[in-house]
Amino acid sequence: MKQRNAGQPRQEQAGKMASPDADSGTSRRPVIDNGNGAAGLAVAAGSGNGRKLPERYAIKTSGKEKALTCLEAPNLNVHIEAGLSFTAAVARKSPSGTIFLDGVAQCEPFMDHERQVYNLDHHEGCVRAFTLSTCEQALVMYMKGLDLRNREWHIFANEPDLDTLLAIWILLNHTRIGRQDANQRRLLFALVRYEGVIDALGLELKELSALPETLMRKMQRVVDHLRANELEIKKEGGWNATNYMDYTAAALNKIDQIFYKPSDFIDYQGMEELARIDLSDQRIAVAVEADMGIYEIEPHLNKLYGDRLGVVFLKKGPNTYTVRQTDLFMPITLDPIYERLNFMDTAVKGRTRTNKWGGANDIGGSPRETGTYLTPAQIVHACGAAVAKPGLLERLYRFGTIAALTVLIVLCAHAIRWIWDPAAWIAPSPVAHLWASAEFGFVLALLMGAGLSLMVVARRRSWQYGWSAPIGKQWMLLLPVAALGGWLGGVWAPAAPAAADGNRVALFLPGLIAMPIAVELLFRGLVHGLLAQHALVQRSDSRWFLSWPILGSTVLYAGFAALNIFGHPGAAAAPGAWLSVAAALGGAFLFGFAAGWIRERSHSLFPAMLSHSLAAAAAFLLPRLW
Repeated sequence: MKQRNAGQPRQEQAGKMASPDADSGTSRRPVIDNGNGAAGLAVAAGSGNGRKLPERYAIKTSGKEKALTCLEAPNLNVHIEAGLSFTAAVARKSPSGTIFLDGVAQCEPFMDHERQVYNLDHHEGCVRAFTLSTCEQALVMYMKGLDLRNREWHIFANEPDLDTLLAIWILLNHTRIGRQDANQRRLLFALVRYEGVIDALGLELKELSALPETLMRKMQRVVDHLRANELEIKKEGGWNATNYMDYTAAALNKIDQIFYKPSDFIDYQGMEELARIDLSDQRIAVAVEADMGIYEIEPHLNKLYGDRLGVVFLKKGPNTYTVRQTDLFMPITLDPIYERLNFMDTAVKGRTRTNKWGGANDIGGSPRETGTYLTPAQIVHACGAAVAKPGLLERLYRFGTIAALTVLIVLCAHAIRWIWDPAAWIAPSPVAHLWASAEFGFVLALLMGAGLSLMVVARRRSWQYGWSAPIGKQWMLLLPVAALGGWLGGVWAPAAPAAADGNRVALFLPGLIAMPIAVELLFRGLVHGLLAQHALVQRSDSRWFLSWPILGSTVLYAGFAALNIFGHPGAAAAPGAWLSVAAALGGAFLFGFAAGWIRERSHSLFPAMLSHSLAAAAAFLLPRLW
């Protein structure tokens, strides 16, 4: 909680309070004359025509975080929490677009224009008597041209006293202050100056505001009116238990009633911002809700966001959206955005035949049959992912992370193979030939490693990792290519059995069933799915192309095959072995590409597993038929 300097207490006694209306019993707001005989501030909200001012302040919740916003300045987020404070080092290193108010930052007032971080304060690191109050600092920054529309801002406060409330009101109402007439603005300046002097120096020095006596008395009535609730709560001892966010929203509406008339909101539209994301330094995407069509709302969007708006999602129903690209000169159209939304949306799951996100290059909408199952935040983040162009270093970093996980799983499987000896663990009980072999331990460990990893990363998004029924038929064209890769030695095939060994199950189960399942879960499930989170992939009805997830999963699969080839003693030392090794590595790449295309064109892991079984069968049977 902020501390006031000793010897300069602000009086907690209210002055002349707003008098109750004799007829209705309700409190009337003070009337301030503008000096020309006309009322500069309306007597009551909605007086004269029965209309009320709109309630423009809302509390947004994102996870455990709450923020107060104004519907006309949705890029400003106000965070108010009792006892909230930041050290000087943390405050100065805060993210761009941060404003600290009245004691939150434990340091002197500062303005970092380069990073756009500001501390509006008059408590620490300054001579309080010579420093403007927080609300005056906010007004000066606004009048000096601080651009609050160019980015998302986070404003932090720890107590909603009147000084802080006026600062917040000025920041949230920056667009309307500029449109006020001269008389209204002078009245605002007078109130801010009067409250600033009282907050910084104490009520006994209020004459230093230099306001005329009549205007000063009227300003005192306004201050008393705005502080009435605060004083009543403190009198009852409930201030520390007050919900500061709700209190601030109500207080801001009260200030609105002082400075605005219903006629000031003739052009006001009850549009609410649901989510936003930066697409670049100059462009943003937003999801909004309003009772207007997409073309009707564009002028109002231009007022709020200026030329920064690139893509807008207009919520028309519980699960229905219209999407519009407002900047036609963006380097992309809506098509890649549709692709990413269809990949992310549970209502679509990548199956884009009918029920899907789609439309024209500049306007479209959500799935028509079911609507979308995405939240507004997920929608704009999908849009951001579609627009983002990750650089080479970023791609390599992600690939390296996924490769490290893959190598760990494979090495653990090989370690299990080396120590696998169930006969020694369970002796003297007889052990079946099938699971007594080291190959069985290897396949089992590989299957468990890939399966457990998928369970962790693919929760609620299993279709993105191929865990869905196959669709389409084009993928069948690639089955012969996969078989060719297996015949060249690109897949692990069962070894020929000893003459006396008639256990065919022990021969075929690991090589033709278990190994294909384990390997495809790892490479076309886990690896491909992780790479697809930041890359474009094919659909069953899209054009054919080599995607980054196919390339990345194939490279890692070829490394896995090479480890198996060179892991056998003497595999590369036999005469002419280099030719077989080269053919096997070429077959691994050929099979990896074929299995990757099958995975993407079918939207499923199961055809990839089938292709792997066919390739293993080809590797085992074809050499024996010749």
